[in-house]
Amino acid sequence: MTDRPADPYLRHRFDVDVGDGRPPLGFTEVDGLSVRVQTRPPDERDRRGRAIGRPGVSPAPRRRTASPTLTLRRGITDDRRLWDWLRDWVDGTVDRRDVRVFLLDATGERARGWRCLDAEPVRWEGPRLAADRSAAATEALELAHEGIEAITGDDG
Repeated sequence: MTDRPADPYLRHRFDVDVGDGRPPLGFTEVDGLSVRVQTRPPDERDRRGRAIGRPGVSPAPRRRTASPTLTLRRGITDDRRLWDWLRDWVDGTVDRRDVRVFLLDATGERARGWRCLDAEPVRWEGPRLAADRSAAATEALELAHEGIEAITGDDG
């Protein structure tokens, strides 16, 4: 018998810890778990445009990364944590948080996860209100962050 990699997680169940010390929140969608690596590092240059470096020494290439904003979507509830975080930010309270998204296995345990570092709210979107459609009212919070780290359930 050969060792096979673990089968993919079959269910799209997850939880999100917004870094406020309270239980995780439920969301219907998380978007923006992405990292783009710059394929060629920029050349370092002085004020005159000359390359900086020591002759004969080739420094290890540095790679810069960029991530899009993280968007959390959920049905509107009485829980105002997301709105209050945004309002505090607007009012001048700097409260950057590490936001953790965990994929749950079939038993509901945290299996894989991602930590978005130093996240801050940059946009809140409320529900589209239309009397002629029957849909759940949803809200979305968009977060800018300083990068993503892969974590395991034990890191949470």
